[in-house]
Amino acid sequence: MMLKKVKTILTRIVGGANIATILAAVFTGYSGYWDAEAHPSLSCLGLVFPIFALINVGFLLFWTFFRWRGIIIPLLGFAVCFFPIRDYCPVNLPSKPPADAIQVLSMNVMYFNFKVPKDSVDALHTLLRYLKRTKPDIACFQEIPIQKNKWEMLKETGRHFEKISNDKGKTLVAVSRFPIIGKELIPYESEGNLSAAFHLLIEKDTVTLVANHLQSFSLSEKERSEVEKIIGGSGNRNPRSKENIHLTEKLVRATRHRASQVKAVCHYTDSIMAGGRSVILCGDFNETPVSYSHREMKKRLTDCYSSTATGPGFSYEQNGMHLRIDHIFCSSDWTPYRCQVIDGLHASDHYPLRCWLKKSTKR
Repeated sequence: MMLKKVKTILTRIVGGANIATILAAVFTGYSGYWDAEAHPSLSCLGLVFPIFALINVGFLLFWTFFRWRGIIIPLLGFAVCFFPIRDYCPVNLPSKPPADAIQVLSMNVMYFNFKVPKDSVDALHTLLRYLKRTKPDIACFQEIPIQKNKWEMLKETGRHFEKISNDKGKTLVAVSRFPIIGKELIPYESEGNLSAAFHLLIEKDTVTLVANHLQSFSLSEKERSEVEKIIGGSGNRNPRSKENIHLTEKLVRATRHRASQVKAVCHYTDSIMAGGRSVILCGDFNETPVSYSHREMKKRLTDCYSSTATGPGFSYEQNGMHLRIDHIFCSSDWTPYRCQVIDGLHASDHYPLRCWLKKSTKR
C-alpha cells in the first residue's frame, strides 16, 4: 500500500514537471512572435528552446518504460511545439535536384583567418579547392577581408564577381555563373554588419540575391571561453553573477540591433517582390531558426533548409555551441532541393550552406 502511494506521488511530481517543461518549451519555442526590437529579452528565449525539447524527450522515455499511459503528456507537448520543432530539426524525404536546378552556396569565411587542419594549406585555398570541385552557380560570402590579395582569388571560381562594402569597410562578395547587372547596399545602422542586393540576369529574368551578415553577439574570446565552460558544466551558471549579467546584456543588445536590421531587409525585400522580382536571400543571420529574424523571413519566403533537409544542420560549431545560424530563403517561384550544411569543410568557424533551386513559375 505504501509503495503504491509513493509511486502515485512520484508519478504526479514527474507529470507536473513534464507539464512545466512543455509550458517552457511553448514560451521559448514561440518567442520569435515577440517584436525583438521592442522586446529583445523575450525574443532571446528561443536560444534555449532545444533544451526544453530535449528534456521532453527524456520524459517521453520515462513514461514509455515506467507508466506508458503518461506518454500522452510529452506527445501533446511535441504536438503543441510542432512548428518550432520543424523549423529547428526538420524531417524531409530526400530529393534529387533536377539537372537544370542551380546550386546556391552561402558562407561566412571569417576573413580567411580560420586555423585549418594540418593537411590543408590555409583557409582560402581550402575553400577555393572546394569551390572548383563543386562549381556552385551562385555563391555569397560574408566577412571578406579588405586585402585584395586575399579576396581576388575568389574571382577564379565564377564568371562574374562583385563585392560591396559599407563605410566601415565590411564587405560582402557574390560570385555567379550568371551576369551581375547591379548591386546596392540595404541601408541600416550598424558598426560591423551589412546587407546588400546583387541583381543577377538568369535566363532573361532579373533575380535579386539579397546577401546578409546580420548583427553578431560580438563576444570576446574570453566570453566565448566562458560560454563553453557553462555549456560543459564547469562554468559559473549563476544568472545573477556579474559576468553572466554582462553576457545577457550583450545578447539582448545584439538581438535588438539585429531586429532593426531585419526590418530593413524585409522592407527592401517586400518592395522588390511587389515589383514582380524573384528573390534569393541568404547569409549569416547570427540567429537560430527559432527566432524573430527567421520568422520574419519565413513570412515572406521559403526556408530552403526546413523545406528539404533532415536534422538540425548546425552551421556553427565552436566553443561548445551547436547552432544553425546561416540560412537560405527563396521566393515562391523557386522550388528548393537538398539544402545541406557542408560540415566536412573546415575553412572557417562557419560551415557553408548550399541548396539547389529550380525556377517553377513566373511571378
